[in-house]
Amino acid sequence: MAHPDLNLLVTLDVLLTEGSVARAAKRLRLSPSAMSRALARLRETTGDPLLVRAGRGLVPTPRALELRDRVGRLVQDAEAVLRPVEMLDLKRLVRTFTL
Repeated sequence: MAHPDLNLLVTLDVLLTEGSVARAAKRLRLSPSAMSRALARLRETTGDPLLVRAGRGLVPTPRALELRDRVGRLVQDAEAVLRPVEMLDLKRLVRTFTL
């Protein structure tokens, strides 16, 4: 894999949080079928089912549980990088100059 689709990290993070393709799709404003296709790509990329059906929901595999915190941190870090920087407030800036 030369260039992984980093959008899949956000998808995986939301899927692991929601435990449901439908809820994850709604949260990311995608159709359930688009979310299912993204889950299929995640499964192919990782070589693990990641989430398996249990009753009416999805249960994370041991590999998914292993990735959960790490993926969450990666997504948070990426969001922090893309957040606008705070503007410098010159009225609150305190500096001491010595001549």
